[in-house]
Amino acid sequence: MSETTAQRRTALITGASSGFGAEFVKRFAADGFDVVLVARTGAVMEELAAEVEERHGVTTVVLPKDLSEPHAAADVMANLGERGVRVDALVNNAGFSTYGPLVDTDLDTTMDMLRVNMLTLTELTRRCLPGMVERGWGRVLNLGSIGSFSPAPMTAAYAATKAFVLSLSLALRDELKGTGVTVTALCPGPTETGFQARAEMADSALIAGKRLPTAVAVADAGYEAMKRGKPYLVTGASSRVFAFGSRFMPRTATSRISGQAQRRIG
Repeated sequence: MSETTAQRRTALITGASSGFGAEFVKRFAADGFDVVLVARTGAVMEELAAEVEERHGVTTVVLPKDLSEPHAAADVMANLGERGVRVDALVNNAGFSTYGPLVDTDLDTTMDMLRVNMLTLTELTRRCLPGMVERGWGRVLNLGSIGSFSPAPMTAAYAATKAFVLSLSLALRDELKGTGVTVTALCPGPTETGFQARAEMADSALIAGKRLPTAVAVADAGYEAMKRGKPYLVTGASSRVFAFGSRFMPRTATSRISGQAQRRIG
């Protein structure tokens, strides 16, 4: 990365145990960043941390943390403060979805999703930004979704959280102009990760029988977009067409199209 300097920088990646998060850990480490890995499961992150330390000679910090807890972001930052670790790049990758009509979803799970996808993301960003601005350099990469561009029946609350992420990211980008800090929203379409399995949506029309892009390919594209300071990136040809076309359609129409794409076919 061209921004890398003799003074090693540190990247904080949430949801770092698998999928996009693990891929971002590898990319930052390859570019000489020390990395902080945050996710619920510690054992998998320890293995990944050992791998990138050996391969790239970087320092890692592994913080097992459930980001749905109300004080999760404060706890993470307090821990790093005690270690003297500053955050120069933040990847808000942690997130999950429920699947099915909202009336049928588990309420506690839905509220946990709102906290992880929006509240913890916002708090971590707010806590990291002052130091980045003060130092005149920083990168924030927020995980949105193709759902950022339209209401989505069957994942109604999830898509709403991702609309929030895109809106927040674009607004922050303008607020931070001239500071040396950039914000990028990565908005992937369906991708081969553990995301669909957790949401129990493998039999949706959006997923079933489809050959999906890999997490490696999407992470590569997102990482390059962040390095260039792009405002947002949509991955996947059909997703790009939908994201662009949604600007010219009534929201009721995009909602109907999204709902048809996510219906169960099993």
